[in-house]
Amino acid sequence: MICGRRAVAAIIALGSLVGLGARARAEVTLAAGQATANSSVNGWEVYTTGRVGAFVQVLQGDNIPQTYATQVDPTTGMPVLDMNGNPLMVPVHGIIDGGVRAGLSDPVLAPDGSSGQGHLGVSRVGSGFLPNILGVGLRKQAFDQLKVDAFIALWASAGSNNRRTFHANNPDIREAYGRFAGPWGSLLVGRALSLFSRGAVEIDFLYGHGYGVGNPGGFDDQGPSAGHIGYGILAPVFVAGVVYATPKLHGLQLTAGYYDPATTVGIYWGRTKYGRAEGELAYDLEQGTFKLHLFASGAWQKIYSLNLLQDSMTGENFDIRPSADVLGGAGGFRVEVGRLHFGAATHHGRGLGIGYFLDGSDANFAINTTHELRMFHGAYTQAQVVAGKFDLNAGWGITWIDPLDADSNPNWCRTGTFDMPCSGFSNASGVLRPSASVLKSQMGISGVVVYHLTPGIHFAVDYFFSDVKWQQGEKQIVNGYSLGTTITW
Repeated sequence: MICGRRAVAAIIALGSLVGLGARARAEVTLAAGQATANSSVNGWEVYTTGRVGAFVQVLQGDNIPQTYATQVDPTTGMPVLDMNGNPLMVPVHGIIDGGVRAGLSDPVLAPDGSSGQGHLGVSRVGSGFLPNILGVGLRKQAFDQLKVDAFIALWASAGSNNRRTFHANNPDIREAYGRFAGPWGSLLVGRALSLFSRGAVEIDFLYGHGYGVGNPGGFDDQGPSAGHIGYGILAPVFVAGVVYATPKLHGLQLTAGYYDPATTVGIYWGRTKYGRAEGELAYDLEQGTFKLHLFASGAWQKIYSLNLLQDSMTGENFDIRPSADVLGGAGGFRVEVGRLHFGAATHHGRGLGIGYFLDGSDANFAINTTHELRMFHGAYTQAQVVAGKFDLNAGWGITWIDPLDADSNPNWCRTGTFDMPCSGFSNASGVLRPSASVLKSQMGISGVVVYHLTPGIHFAVDYFFSDVKWQQGEKQIVNGYSLGTTITW
C-alpha cells in the first residue's frame, strides 16, 4: 500500500467516478433552461451532485518491519558485545515504501534500545474510498450540434489530518473542466481524471468499494482510503489536460489526451520538458441484461535528470543529461449478466509507481544506486452479486515489482571485488548488506456488504486483508475492518 500523503493523492484520483451507475449519482437540477419553439438551443441548466459519508475503521496486525542483526567485528568475525556482555543489535536495510503505515499505537523497546512499533491495533473515523464531494455543473445546448458543459467539484475528507483535530480541513478543487460535444466527438479542457488504467478503478468503484473502504491508504493522514489501489490497481490521477474522444462506432471509442507532466520525488529524475501522452480504446456491448465493457490504455512520459553526465576518466561534464521513458500499458474488462457482475484488470510498465502514475514512491527507481526505473506489474479481479437491496462484493489483487541487480549486488558499480562497497550498501553491522529493502509485492483480499436503504442512502460493512513483502525477507500482515454510511445525490 502507498503510505501517507502518497496514498491520499492516489485516492484523490477518483472523483469523476461518482458519475458511474444509477445508485452512484442522481443529479439534482437547480435551474433548467428552456428551448425555444423553433430551436433546440436553450439556456444554461445548473445541477449538483455529490456525496457525504464516514466510516469507523479498525486495524489489527503487524507493524512496519525493521530487521536487526548482531554487529560483527570485521577483523575477528566475532559478535560485538555491549557493556552488559550481550550481543550488540543494530538495524539493517530499512524499508523503502509500501505496507500499512498507521502510526504508533503500541510502542515497544526495539533491540537497539529505541522505541519501535509493536503489534498494530488502532481505530479512527474517516472517509471511505471517496471523501465528501460537492460538484456543481452547468450545461447548455449552444447550437443544434454543439453541447457545452462545465463542471467543478470540491473535495474534503471527513477525518482530521494525522489526528490533529485543531488543523483546518480545507477543501480541494479536485475537478474543473469544460467540455464540448457534438457529432464529431467531444473535447475536454481542464482538470479531470486521466485515462491510463481508469478502467481498473471503475471496476473497483462499481463492484467493490464505491460505498466501502478497502485498504487504509490515508489512515494516518486525512484520508480517504484506497480500495484495491496499490494492491493490483494503478490509479489514474486528476491532472490538467486536453482530451479528445471519438464518437462511438458500433460500441468502439478511442480517447486520447495530452496532460501536464509529472516528476518523481527526489533530486535525480526531477525534470521534464514535455507533457504526458495517454490513450484508451474501449468497447461497449449491451443486449438485454448482458453488458460488456472492454478497455486498453497506455501512457508515456519522458523524464530528465537534474544531474549532469560525467566522463569517468576526466571528470568533465558531457553536454547532455540522462533521460528515461516512463511508460506502461493496462487493460481489462467488466461484464454483467443480470445480478452477477465481474471484472478483471492488469497493468505493466516501467517507472509507473505503486498506487498511481509516478506517485513519487521511493520504489519507482533505484534511488540509492543506479537510478534505474523499476518494472511494475499488477493483477486484479472483482466480483459482485446483487441481491435485492444488498450488494455482495469480493476482490483480490496483487502489485509486484521486479528486482534490479543493484538491489542485492554490492559491486554493481564495478567489476571484481573491492573492500569498499558501491553506494546503496553498508557494512555497519560488520556484514555487507543492502542499506534499504525495496518493496517486493502487495497482495490484498477484500469483502464488502452494502445495503442500499434508498437510491441515495447506503450502509456498508468492509473487510480488507493486506499481505506485504519486501526484497530482504521482511513481511507485514494487517486486517482492516470498517463500518459506515454514505449519502449520495
